[in-house]
Amino acid sequence: MALGLMACENKIIQYPVNYDNERAKFLTFSQDRNKQILEEDNEMIQSYIDRSGIAFSKTSYGFWLSNSGEKTASMAKTGDHVQYRYEVADLEGQIIYSEEEIGTKDAVLGKENLTRGLHISLQLIEKGDSATALYPSFIGYGTYGDQNKIKGDLPLVYKIKILDIQKKID
Repeated sequence: MALGLMACENKIIQYPVNYDNERAKFLTFSQDRNKQILEEDNEMIQSYIDRSGIAFSKTSYGFWLSNSGEKTASMAKTGDHVQYRYEVADLEGQIIYSEEEIGTKDAVLGKENLTRGLHISLQLIEKGDSATALYPSFIGYGTYGDQNKIKGDLPLVYKIKILDIQKKID
């Protein structure tokens, strides 16, 4: 019995570890890193625009489009069926995925697994028209890339053609 009482006298209290300071440091580091990547992406995109001779409009979504970037009633919106073709290249003009390799795509906007940039672009191009979109990496495939041909943190050039738009029937 005496042995049991002696064991209780030497009890060590384990206080919880507080990670709030480390978490705050990580979040600050992550935000600063993402701002730096965006700044670098924007510089590379501006260089591409200067070299291309194409007039681009910066959209309110954070990417550039070779058309006005303004929505019209005839453009697709969420719920509409869109048939389209596109190719993906880097800012040096190297084609990553060709239009032939990708083929013709069909999507119901808002119900498909598309990159954010492509999803928005499909809503900013008229049926029968084409446009070139310049995406900073966060709007394309982000830090991880596509785990295939697109590396992480890579700004991209998409050449998109809208073949058909079928409006959602309400």
